[in-house]
Amino acid sequence: MAAIAVAGDSLDSDREVLLSLKSYLESRNPQNRGLYTEWKMENQDVVCQWPGIICTPQRSRVTGINLTDSTISGPLFKNFSALTELTYLDLSRNTIEGEIPDDLSRCHNLKHLNLSHNILEGELSLPGLSNLEVLDLSLNRITGDIQSSFPLFCNSLVVANLSTNNFTGRIDDIFNGCRNLKYVDFSSNRFSGEVWTGFGRLVEFSVADNHLSGNISASMFRGNCTLQMLDLSGNAFGGEFPGQVSNCQNLNVLNLWGNKFTGNIPAEIGSISSLKGLYLGNNTFSRDIPETLLNLTNLVFLDLSRNKFGGDIQEIFGRFTQVKYLVLHANSYVGGINSSNILKLPNLSRLDLGYNNFSGQLPTEISQIQSLKFLILAYNNFSGDIPQEYGNMPGLQALDLSFNKLTGSIPASFGKLTSLLWLMLANNSLSGEIPREIGNCTSLLWFNVANNQLSGRFHPELTRMGSNPSPTFEVNRQNKDKIIAGSGECLAMKRWIPAEFPPFNFVYAILTKKSCRSLWDHVLKGYGLFPVCSAGSTVRTLKISAYLQLSGNKFSGEIPASISQMDRLSTLHLGFNEFEGKLPPEIGQLPLAFLNLTRNNFSGEIPQEIGNLKCLQNLDLSFNNFSGNFPTSLNDLNELSKFNISYNPFISGAIPTTGQVATFDKDSFLGNPLLRFPSFFNQSGNNTRKISNQVLGNRPRTLLLIWISLALALAFIACLVVSGIVLMVVKASREAEIDLLDGSKTRHDMTSSSGGSSPWLSGKIKVIRLDKSTFTYADILKATSNFSEERVVGRGGYGTVYRGVLPDGREVAVKKLQREGTEAEKEFRAEMEVLSANAFGDWAHPNLVRLYGWCLDGSEKILVHEYMGGGSLEELITDKTKLQWKKRIDIATDVARGLVFLHHECYPSIVHRDVKASNVLLDKHGNARVTDFGLARLLNVGDSHVSTVIAGTIGYVAPEYGQTWQATTRGDVYSYGVLTMELATGRRAVDGGEECLVEWARRVMTGNMTAKGSPITLSGTKPGNGAEQMTELLKIGVKCTADHPQARPNMKEVLAMLVKISGKAELFNGLSSQGYIEITSLLSDR
Repeated sequence: MAAIAVAGDSLDSDREVLLSLKSYLESRNPQNRGLYTEWKMENQDVVCQWPGIICTPQRSRVTGINLTDSTISGPLFKNFSALTELTYLDLSRNTIEGEIPDDLSRCHNLKHLNLSHNILEGELSLPGLSNLEVLDLSLNRITGDIQSSFPLFCNSLVVANLSTNNFTGRIDDIFNGCRNLKYVDFSSNRFSGEVWTGFGRLVEFSVADNHLSGNISASMFRGNCTLQMLDLSGNAFGGEFPGQVSNCQNLNVLNLWGNKFTGNIPAEIGSISSLKGLYLGNNTFSRDIPETLLNLTNLVFLDLSRNKFGGDIQEIFGRFTQVKYLVLHANSYVGGINSSNILKLPNLSRLDLGYNNFSGQLPTEISQIQSLKFLILAYNNFSGDIPQEYGNMPGLQALDLSFNKLTGSIPASFGKLTSLLWLMLANNSLSGEIPREIGNCTSLLWFNVANNQLSGRFHPELTRMGSNPSPTFEVNRQNKDKIIAGSGECLAMKRWIPAEFPPFNFVYAILTKKSCRSLWDHVLKGYGLFPVCSAGSTVRTLKISAYLQLSGNKFSGEIPASISQMDRLSTLHLGFNEFEGKLPPEIGQLPLAFLNLTRNNFSGEIPQEIGNLKCLQNLDLSFNNFSGNFPTSLNDLNELSKFNISYNPFISGAIPTTGQVATFDKDSFLGNPLLRFPSFFNQSGNNTRKISNQVLGNRPRTLLLIWISLALALAFIACLVVSGIVLMVVKASREAEIDLLDGSKTRHDMTSSSGGSSPWLSGKIKVIRLDKSTFTYADILKATSNFSEERVVGRGGYGTVYRGVLPDGREVAVKKLQREGTEAEKEFRAEMEVLSANAFGDWAHPNLVRLYGWCLDGSEKILVHEYMGGGSLEELITDKTKLQWKKRIDIATDVARGLVFLHHECYPSIVHRDVKASNVLLDKHGNARVTDFGLARLLNVGDSHVSTVIAGTIGYVAPEYGQTWQATTRGDVYSYGVLTMELATGRRAVDGGEECLVEWARRVMTGNMTAKGSPITLSGTKPGNGAEQMTELLKIGVKCTADHPQARPNMKEVLAMLVKISGKAELFNGLSSQGYIEITSLLSDR
């Protein structure tokens, strides 16, 4: 829509600007539009009735726009200044990106600006907004130093919220000219240096979670202190805290948590009668608590955790009768629960004594605290039975007794706890059944009794737990306490929201000490944190997600069909029990993201209904007795990232050759002799075999065939033993190299935390050679001198690298990995598939490190590479003399060619996920090759695998990993961009400076600097001698590290840019014909 010019400043001109804004927003948001769609081209009087529009009382001009939470994306509109009377602008809670345009600085009448909860970036510059009174830019990605820019617009400022951004630099002198300032929140940034000394004249001042340091002096509290809230938590302030804080007689909250304060707690704090929250945890204060603190009659929250007081709980705590929330965890207490009289505190709502050294019986007296809602006694040494009296606390919402030494049964009286949301009893020695009465706990959403000795059936009555938590949530919504339970730190959330299980692991991407408070409040009030989809649907909505963890016990019997009533259940872990019978098809009606049934005795067919769990990410059915055909519906689980059906020997049929299931390797199907594998599966070492359709149709014949196979296998092993004895007698003088038994360790490692198993059950160390030359495990031992320390040439996150020489003279690098568990085996095999010449046809790419062989024995995993005589790029990248600019461009090109092959020449595409300098090796000629595919994952074209952890290395990881949890080729491009920045500058990605390399590069490249004004300071470069090329290389890095994945080039486009810089046509060598055509066409378009 073309803008219509209207003369003068009038409501007509305002309407045209708003219609232009509407057109702009609709063009960038074709779907999910906000209230602005209701703005119609009617007569001028209607403009002031448009939703989100504010006018003068006379309705003569537009003065305000409120489009908060209107699903707006894209850059900010650049003509707000045409609304000349605009005083109020709220565009918060959208996904607006890019920098704040200069146009906004021309809105000279603007008083209220809220752009919070977006993804804005760039530096802060608002020089023309001298009338601004309220500024909220929190929760964005804005960067840079504000020492010079902030004073330019703070003259009228009353509220300044810049929290949760990426600001850097000092702030100790930027507020001096801000005479009207009252509320400052600069928390969760990267500010450094000392704190501003004049904060006492404000009402609220928070600089929590920065890098501030120094001492807090008494002079900061002199004069008329008007502070109501002071939050200095999460910094590195030290020394003694001054008692002059008592001059702040209006103070409600004093938060010093997580610093380095020492000495005595100031007794003067006791004179601040208005104080409601006192957070002194995670410091090293003296254990002497001033008696004067008892005078704080309005004190609600007292946190003195993590001060390592030791001994018994101080007696004074039993006299804080006014306190509701008492947090004393991790203080190394050994006693004093009764003698301190804290169990007689009449108003106590939360008592946290976890992570101490208490022992003996659980105190029965706790049940007399009728106001108690949260009781945390986890991680102590309590023993004996759980008192029945604990069921007499009707308001209790969380009971955490996990990680103690408790015995006996779960009290049936717990069934009276109808407000209970969390019941955490894991890692004790409890026995008996789960009482049927627990089903009466209609608010119980989060139930964890893992790793006990519980037994019996999972009774149908138990499926009623958590059926109606609404009354409890409503009570919490009515709670008017501004200081909420869970304030101060994230320990409770991290313990009660299990990181290892989806969808709960999502929350760990967004947890900070500040966000814990709001997230905790969110959960307690019943608002969903996690996107959950119902069975049969891929549409996600924010709902409260429940979990049920019964793993590591002795439960038996069948799972009741009524489990479908647990319609909030997203995590179900029944592994390592003795459940039996058929799995009810009703399980397919649950909104599950995680289902683990490993190591039980389930039988019958796997329900096809599991295919309805469209958001299922983790499915483990291993080590059971499931039978029947492999359910084809599992191929509909497009978000599945972990899958294990191993050791169900009666499952038959064919594994699909395409779709999601086909992306998992044979480790997911071990011990299933009746399954037929796709032809592309590498069968070496697999203990499976193909069975004809005729055999599959007859169960007795199938069982007979299994017994015959086992007998033949035993006979074969016996023959091997006899043959070995004969060889030893006849050829005692020779080393039995071909037998591959020399130096091996017999292992039958059948257990792991994930329910998987090592596939190597023969007791041998089997070497898989990927070329035609022969070498043995004995050769590996000899080459490395039995893995001698003298042969070590490197150590990394995945293991140790040894240098050696094989009998045929080849110099090799032997990488020995010792990570435990099935996941480590999968990572190991992923690297094999990528590097081995047998994985995707007979290829050996010149920019991927060549692999000669590998072996796997239990936890020992060994790679035999060609030796790269030039060492690691990481060792040279900062050396500006040894690594000149031409070689740096060559290395960037070599790595790009390797990634082009992985991303565009392989099918399915391969994502490296850990591109960095230490994973680039140089041969003796200085040519670069990419290695260490331990995090690689085969991807279907156009798809992504959802990951349960953020993979990769700090400084190289793309920002979207913490939000989408998806591994994509675009993430590799981001990491490659960081690597090119390192090559262009000689700096490391994270080097301890105030700005990381990516932030610095974006800043210095802003403004399209020419070679003459090149920011590159690489030694030996100057105009005409490398400076231009290094600047262009840095530009490539900036493009590759765009915050939005779709804004980044793909690796073919990157290679085309590099070709243009170097002008070397030979860079196309090794590309497929299609790849050559595509890249040359990209060059012609530039």
